[in-house]
Amino acid sequence: MADLDDDYAELELERESRQQRLLHGTMAVLLSLALTMAGILLWKRMVISIESGEAGVLYSFFSGTDQGNIYSEGVHLIWPWNTMHVYDVRLQTREQEYSLLTNGGLPVKLKVAIRYQPDIRMLPLLHVAVGPNYVEKVVFPETEAALRRAVGQYGPEEVYTSHRGFLESVVVSSLSKMENRYILIDDVLVKSVDLPATVRDAIERKLALHEEDKAFQYRLSIEQKEADRKRIEAQGIQTYQQIIGKSLTPDLLRWQGVQATRDLATSANAKTVVIGAGKDGLPIILGGDR
Repeated sequence: MADLDDDYAELELERESRQQRLLHGTMAVLLSLALTMAGILLWKRMVISIESGEAGVLYSFFSGTDQGNIYSEGVHLIWPWNTMHVYDVRLQTREQEYSLLTNGGLPVKLKVAIRYQPDIRMLPLLHVAVGPNYVEKVVFPETEAALRRAVGQYGPEEVYTSHRGFLESVVVSSLSKMENRYILIDDVLVKSVDLPATVRDAIERKLALHEEDKAFQYRLSIEQKEADRKRIEAQGIQTYQQIIGKSLTPDLLRWQGVQATRDLATSANAKTVVIGAGKDGLPIILGGDR
């Protein structure tokens, strides 16, 4: 009986040992999985990759935004409790539509393309003052304000035809406002102007009539120049005839007639000459080609 009790005790000890080893192994596997998951999650927060054309601003949980450093492209290692805000610093273009009023209160819709980029030298200040969504907070509202001031100075036809340096005034006004917000505006282009249909049709008819009037005035100027040319030509002919008329005496005319008759008489063509039968005694020459 004593031997059986000893064997049973050994079996119990071995079973408990196996259970402890299994428990330790399970805990090790769970700990490894937990560490792996934590590493994966923390890797995204600790290892920051900044691509070409981008720049980063670091926010520290303890000290706030790092305004003394701008993180350029490449891989950066940070503490998991900090945050890296990545900005696209390339030249970018966004389109926006605005509904504005002309100086007469007529509504007009403008489709505008804005070419901009953040001032990389002031990127930390931009992040503190405005934040990553600076386009919606600053670029679009400031452009709308500049357009509203510019459009309010003109009538619908002037806006529709972009007279008086309209685009230039918009660009200059936008530039002066954006630079104070740490944003660089390269250009502002009005791509389309949409007026009410009746007003647009009236403006287009007026422009067409204006072009027709210019074409008619051009044709009139051509006709006037042609009339002046003909008048000058007629005056020249009249002056020529007056000069020639003064020099043509009866004796000269008879002499010219004699010369012409002699030339005809000596030509190779067959003819009949009647002497003294013509006016002023000049011969009459009858005949034709053989």
